[in-house]
Amino acid sequence: MQVTTVVLFRLQGNFNKFWGFRQVPFASTYLKNTPGLQFFKSMGSGSGAGFGSWPDFGQYTWLMVWESSSHAESFFRDNIYLSEYVNRCLSSRVLYLKNIVSHGQWSGINPFVVSENTIENAKIAVLTRARIRTRKVWQFWHQVGKTSKGLYQFDELEYAVGIGELPLIYQATISVWSNIESVTRYAYQHEAHKKVIQLARKNNWYSEELFARFYLEKEIYLGDRFN
Repeated sequence: MQVTTVVLFRLQGNFNKFWGFRQVPFASTYLKNTPGLQFFKSMGSGSGAGFGSWPDFGQYTWLMVWESSSHAESFFRDNIYLSEYVNRCLSSRVLYLKNIVSHGQWSGINPFVVSENTIENAKIAVLTRARIRTRKVWQFWHQVGKTSKGLYQFDELEYAVGIGELPLIYQATISVWSNIESVTRYAYQHEAHKKVIQLARKNNWYSEELFARFYLEKEIYLGDRFN
């Protein structure tokens, strides 16, 4: 059964941060023949908890969609390239996700298959992604900053970061919430968030977008696996 993993790297030292920055476009080449890997994106992060327009050169993310959990486990146990990456990090962790719902496209496809199993009392991860039309970039960032600041007003939010292959134009957000009710309240009751959605439709900001919601199946930290 399909599983999605989000790998969150926090690099240490300027040399390693520069190394990580260089890996964003090259990681897909190193991992293109990985058994069971169905979809992969290597992404950087914005400053200011990931939502600033200036890059955070110390934080990077891999989104990986796997044919099965066993393929994912094998990769995180044995892959040499991953081992080198982790050894340059202050912290590196993996979110294992099971898809609940997804709609839209990323690079022309929707890579997520809805899980057949319900996970009771699980935390919820939300992934949003959009490709911003070039002529709309300034207008988008003028509005999205207000929304990202409001995100942290929710006590049930445990983690959130803005990410993207090219964060100014290819923009994504991953967030983890303590329960589904808090996600629903944010989506439908938060005024700044609702306003940005309305503006996105009105002003035709996006040439491609995707929304996905997941159960957080488990979370692991990678450092001990390679020491």
